[in-house]
Amino acid sequence: MRRLLLALLAVAQLSGCGSSDSRPAKTPVAGGDASRASGAEVPAGANGNRFFSPVAGVSVEKRPSWVFGTLESELANRRAVSVGREETDAVMHEGKTPPLVVIARYEEPSAKPNPTLKINLRELGEVHGASALAITRAVADAMAKAIPSFELEGAVQATHLSGLDAGTFRAHFTLEVPDLARSFDIKTQAWIVPRGDHVFIIAASDPSEGAEDFEADFQAMVATIVIRK
Repeated sequence: MRRLLLALLAVAQLSGCGSSDSRPAKTPVAGGDASRASGAEVPAGANGNRFFSPVAGVSVEKRPSWVFGTLESELANRRAVSVGREETDAVMHEGKTPPLVVIARYEEPSAKPNPTLKINLRELGEVHGASALAITRAVADAMAKAIPSFELEGAVQATHLSGLDAGTFRAHFTLEVPDLARSFDIKTQAWIVPRGDHVFIIAASDPSEGAEDFEADFQAMVATIVIRK
């Protein structure tokens, strides 16, 4: 179950929930430079709002007011948070499995809690061959076991994304940030999209606790995702 745990932890991570002004600024990455931040390639002809990985076979368009996150910021933010379970935190802090891409509302460091959209690609492992809905339920169940505060908001549902069978769910959970001496209630929607031996895990996470409404931006970006079949 470790591979699935690594995959679902990508859903649990947000790219920044507030930062110190003393922390050095990170340079956001877009266009051709996004490959260095995400571990995936972006062709030289890509525009500043489009991420494309020919290796993973996936592309997405960010909203013009959003930014591509850096690998440096992603790893720093993983290590700064806790879900309240030591074993889960240890896997999350390893930083060995970064997302293909992180799209954030604000550049890091950000004084505001920072909503993110992340696309992850993982091996299916022991759930290979199961339906998209069954895999999505397995991810939700694993998250509930790995994160003490995790709660589903409604039922896991079947859907389609980029013409592929998929599953989706909404949930919320709490992240602790010890260095800031505070916690954040994270609202997230995940889309689980199996393809062959792998699965795309797409997560829209909002730590703003209702201060702003990012739903329209999340849905608009997810609608632009194209996955090679």
